[in-house]
Amino acid sequence: MFQKSIFFAACLALLAAVSTQAQPEAAIDPQASASTQAELVEAFGYFSAFQLGIKQLGFEASDSEAILKGFANALEDGEPSVEMLTVVQSPAFQTFIQDRMAKAQAAAADAAAAAASDNIAAGKAFIEALKEDDAVESTESGLHFKVVDAGADDKPSMEDTVLVHYRGTRIDGTEFDSSYARGEPTAFPLNGVVPGFGEGLTKIGTGGKIILYIPSDLGYGNNPHPDSAIQPGDTLVFECELIEVNPES
Repeated sequence: MFQKSIFFAACLALLAAVSTQAQPEAAIDPQASASTQAELVEAFGYFSAFQLGIKQLGFEASDSEAILKGFANALEDGEPSVEMLTVVQSPAFQTFIQDRMAKAQAAAADAAAAAASDNIAAGKAFIEALKEDDAVESTESGLHFKVVDAGADDKPSMEDTVLVHYRGTRIDGTEFDSSYARGEPTAFPLNGVVPGFGEGLTKIGTGGKIILYIPSDLGYGNNPHPDSAIQPGDTLVFECELIEVNPES
């Protein structure tokens, strides 16, 4: 039996995406008259196309009639028909959709690489400027850091878990994460975070404070989380405070 929960989850994802969609300066007038039922349904279909990535899969407006026919048949059937299950399970359909997915992934990778190039260049210039600060040290990996307070003599290893307060920003100062903002520190296994963050925290002991300057290849590279403020190729800055090593759960 078709899993209707998948559809409901997709609806919730669509609602979340639309509600957080950035609004243009000419925002929707809250006093505007209520939309008709047909307009509401059209809006649902409109944003469904974006949320499902239909355009990214290479489909065009000229394909809409066939796509809408599929939607209409699905709404009539209620459950996938044997005929349609046979089609989607066929080698021809698998090749058809896999080819489109491969092209979409390649296009996304190309777009990320293009977006990353400027950020990587800006990051390199930022790191180069750090050399003027005698307090900034570096490692063979390319990590740069400034120890604000060395803390205790014993320092964690990459096999340890640490409890940390931190604030992360892009080099332009845009904050993307902060335990301070959440009001409580966070525990991390050092071998389970981005390489620059893990390596950097081995440079101080409990009670220590450090600023990490992490090039993109030691951070999230060209593939940051889609919902993050981090951009492809970003160099990251973390202000960290090591609260405890191997805290008790």
